[in-house]
Amino acid sequence: MNVVGLTPIIPIVFAFALPLFSILIKGDRKIVQAYALIGTGLTLISAFKLFQLAYSSSTPLVYTFGKWVAPIGIVYEVDKLGALIALVTAALMFLITIYSYRYLEHEEGLEWYYTLYLGLEAGLLGVLLTGDAFNLFVMIEVTSIAAYALVMFYRDRGDSVTAGLKYALIGAVGTTMYFLALGVFYGAFGTVNFADLSAKVHGMSFPVTGTPVGNIILASGVALALATWAFLIKAAIVPNHFWLPEAHPAAPSPISAVLSGLVVNVGVYALIRFLYTVYGGQLTPELAHVVSMLSTIVIVLGAISALFGALMMNVQKDVKKLIAYSTIMHMGYLFMAVGLGTQLGLQAALFHIINHSIAKALLFLAAGVFIHAVGSRNIDDLAGLGRRMPITTFSLAIATLSLVGIPPLNVFFSKLLLFNALMERSFGLALMIVISSVIALVAYMRVFYVIWLGKPKENLEIKEPMSMSLVCLLLALTCLILGLAAPVILDKLIEPATVQALNYQKYIGVILELAKNLR
Repeated sequence: MNVVGLTPIIPIVFAFALPLFSILIKGDRKIVQAYALIGTGLTLISAFKLFQLAYSSSTPLVYTFGKWVAPIGIVYEVDKLGALIALVTAALMFLITIYSYRYLEHEEGLEWYYTLYLGLEAGLLGVLLTGDAFNLFVMIEVTSIAAYALVMFYRDRGDSVTAGLKYALIGAVGTTMYFLALGVFYGAFGTVNFADLSAKVHGMSFPVTGTPVGNIILASGVALALATWAFLIKAAIVPNHFWLPEAHPAAPSPISAVLSGLVVNVGVYALIRFLYTVYGGQLTPELAHVVSMLSTIVIVLGAISALFGALMMNVQKDVKKLIAYSTIMHMGYLFMAVGLGTQLGLQAALFHIINHSIAKALLFLAAGVFIHAVGSRNIDDLAGLGRRMPITTFSLAIATLSLVGIPPLNVFFSKLLLFNALMERSFGLALMIVISSVIALVAYMRVFYVIWLGKPKENLEIKEPMSMSLVCLLLALTCLILGLAAPVILDKLIEPATVQALNYQKYIGVILELAKNLR
């Protein structure tokens, strides 16, 4: 098995083996933690190796499961874009594993927490690496089921169970809609492989599946509408956002970081695959009209989400709910950029996915240190804690300033790129980035003022938990380094990934070459 197939296999094997292993070690917490660190650490090494291979190859990497070549079998097809996001995902999952141990020091069921956590990582990586639309459905389900259960980790708390059930219900609606879209795709195109779908959209024939068997204009309209609505739910875009502000705060803080930093990326990434890989490039006028209408709707809903998320941040008393609305705002930015359908738009979206993932994970983790100290998510209850936890407070400051878009921090540069990309379409859209950022700044500054300068409610003797604070500090320094190195990152990582993602001919060509052997 090569590194493409191995990367998501490592966490799923570790996840399945953990319940049995925990019986053998009688649930020893330190051994369970070490086991989780080894699992996520090996996954990170594999993801880094995959990243190196993808960036040294001029064509996407392919892994065929059971030697069954597409379009008959399921394949993983990894381009630079997928490999880069996979590396960021694996790195954050590893760091959050370190953070989790101290955060959950008083909780039971650590082995079940890490079983679900490793399953979640396997699902996320599977989404990013698959070259098959049906396998994408499977991996979204793996990710979602693990996420639902982790939101309900505090099963003795009513808000946690209620939020998890609401998340599961709306998530199930989303995946059902996507499954219906797959049925429409298969009925008209006779395939669900991304390369094969793209080939048929662009008038090319594929071995075994041949040419489309139905009306691809009508099928594309219906299937893309269903699939996009599902992705809007997964990314919490207005009006499908209502599950997120309850689900993310109800989860343990390390899981909130994973949900808001990584899981919401699933909807954005899946939409990129369909709009750029399958329906990218030159299309017939009818198909181009369908894609154009869809893109316009995506941009409008993204703009509404950005403004709505920023406004809602300012009326929150729960610090995690405030951060959750910030996620809705940033997902709005990403959908606006993806909807543009331009190279600059895709560059901005990719760079912002990476920057937002790191900064938002940091913000949830830093807030989690304060919540862990006093056992409350209420902003007023965190008053004055900042002066007693200098490392965490510094990390919180970096995260908030970064997400607002203050130079030279990383999110400033991706916001600048988003602004330029949206300016090509409309000044009003670009202005939405500025207006929402200013509104969000007011909310962030209120939180920071209370934590740093507020008067403590009681004289608490609090010691900064170093394992958690150092993870926050590392991510804070990463935000600073990514900002300072932004021109190099754009040149060496973002632009090559974008160029390859837009080259649907190469994406098709690698699979087509393998498929010819089936004749």
